Amino acid sequence: MIRLPAASNSQGNLLPDLTPLLDVIFIVLVFFLLTAQTPLLELPLQLPQSREALPTANAGSGERMQIQLSAEGAWRFNGVQHADFNRLRTELTAAFVADNTVGLDLALDRQAPLSAFLDLMALLQQQGIQDSRILLEANHETP
Repeated sequence: MIRLPAASNSQGNLLPDLTPLLDVIFIVLVFFLLTAQTPLLELPLQLPQSREALPTANAGSGERMQIQLSAEGAWRFNGVQHADFNRLRTELTAAFVADNTVGLDLALDRQAPLSAFLDLMALLQQQGIQDSRILLEANHETP
């Protein structure tokens, strides 16, 4: 360890002032934090170019199935609460294997986690489910 002699009033301080260097370091750090690219949650969707290219919905095929996602991330499929997404996946797969002509409605809370919604959309795309609607207004019939 290097020991400096005690500074006297006439000699002054021999150490350089590091305050300007620290200011520059913090400014550069803030610049890098603000310009860093954060990964975005994305799901590639293939949207039709015109209304004529839209697939027709199955009208009159009877009751539509419904998936609900609460603000806490809890799933409900046709009114039945599911503990996690894997249980929902097995129920949805079994329901669409039995009847793949039925439609699906998605009722999502505004505060629902985005990652859960993206997982659901990826599942629908994997299963080839074409007839799905996102409900924009609250459904007052279901709890």
